[in-house]
Amino acid sequence: MITLLSYLTVADNSGAREVQCIKFVGKQKRREGFLGDLLVLSVKRLRSRMKTRVKKGEVVLGLIVRLKQNSLRKNGTFIKFNDNAVILLNKKFEPLGTRIIGPISRECRTEKFLKISSLAKDII
Repeated sequence: MITLLSYLTVADNSGAREVQCIKFVGKQKRREGFLGDLLVLSVKRLRSRMKTRVKKGEVVLGLIVRLKQNSLRKNGTFIKFNDNAVILLNKKFEPLGTRIIGPISRECRTEKFLKISSLAKDII
């Protein structure tokens, strides 16, 4: 579960290392984010020695792909990752990076985000 002002790691090669959650996209009074949810993020730290597509302080969209908290699936199983991670998106919901680092959850595979599932090596 991601709350407002939570820090998340970035799971792509867009150039950002750490981002902070500003707002949830969708429902108005939503206070928590789960796998596959969209967020409005602020870039806090950049990767060193890398050509970046984002700048520090820039506001971007993101998709939650990994959570530390146990997430219940429809078949009754739980899934849990080692970190809270997002993938940065542009205004057209396309990924800013060209590579995805680490596995992503199956909940991120929707028709809106087919490009993300094709870039990922592992889908759990």
